[in-house]
Amino acid sequence: MNFDPEKFFIGLMDFFSILLPGALLTYLLMGETGPVVLGERYSKLADAEAWAAFLFASYLFGHLVFLLGSWLDECYDWARRYTLNNQITMLARRGRLLPWLARTLIWLVFKRERNLAVDRAGKIKQQALGALHAEDAINTFQWSKAWLNAASPASLAVVQRFEADAKFFRCFTVVLLLLLAAWPWQYHWPLAGIPVVLVLLLLALWRYMEQRYKATNQAYWFVITLTARDSKLALDKAVPAASGSTHAGGVVFRTRGETAEYLLVEATNDPSQWVLPKGHIEEGESDREAAIREVHEETGVWARISDDLRDVSYVANSAVVRVRFFLMRAVGKGLRQHRDREHLWLAVAEAVAKASHVETRELLQAAELSWRQARSTRP
Repeated sequence: MNFDPEKFFIGLMDFFSILLPGALLTYLLMGETGPVVLGERYSKLADAEAWAAFLFASYLFGHLVFLLGSWLDECYDWARRYTLNNQITMLARRGRLLPWLARTLIWLVFKRERNLAVDRAGKIKQQALGALHAEDAINTFQWSKAWLNAASPASLAVVQRFEADAKFFRCFTVVLLLLLAAWPWQYHWPLAGIPVVLVLLLLALWRYMEQRYKATNQAYWFVITLTARDSKLALDKAVPAASGSTHAGGVVFRTRGETAEYLLVEATNDPSQWVLPKGHIEEGESDREAAIREVHEETGVWARISDDLRDVSYVANSAVVRVRFFLMRAVGKGLRQHRDREHLWLAVAEAVAKASHVETRELLQAAELSWRQARSTRP
């Protein structure tokens, strides 16, 4: 039988995902649980018996910890539902933005993830299972692993390695949670240890979510790459935006006392020109989602759509560009993707003077008029 180092490593990590957390929990709690379970026999155990009891308890506790750890997958799935693309959709459709702390924690794990890979792998799954009417019988990640098991075991091994790491840190997180819960009743444990355990807990949870994220995305990337290499599968294109627009952007404002300030950004290829943030409507996006995404990517500003403005059309590279502009209110701040482009907040008169194009100046004036009208009708 051939020795496979990759499979050996995965099996070893799976084993220690159960045994090591169980051993740690047993070691820390055996002084309290041992006498309760074994009574007087606990103090009379010989070395061999003590080791046997310790290993058995470690294995048993390890499986219980592993079972409890599966609930952390629900926390991961919740966080995954609020990646960047979903935050954009939520802001476009409901006008709501996650609190800054939640956005920060989600960014630490998922960065600028927009779920493009899982969406594309999901479409491949739908076409592959459509004839069987089994598209909903298995989720995209589990299907990707099953597909890789048949098509590329070496690729599956890479995914399983990330999964094994994730399982270990998931169980370690549960152990730390149990220790925190038990700490107030352990009078001989120093209180100074609580902050240390809390920091380890946060780091372990972070590492678990990061490794699980890498495992899922790696599976989707392999499925997409191998499908592109080995087949002629063609996926249906998304329906273009109903408005017929090719681009979307925003006139973004924030209030400063009794006045409004407007957001201008340097043009992509000419820093001397100041324009409104805008960009191409991507496949599957609405024009409202594209406007929110482009404003955030170019300036780092989260903005909610307040009203429609108008379309602006022009010709670029022999193609007609039609931009749908919205009036947008700034509601939060994040990290911009285009860090080489500066942006400014200016009062309307300064913004109009700074703007490089007639259309930009007209949009700024229309936005100011709309803002004043909305302000005057407020009770």
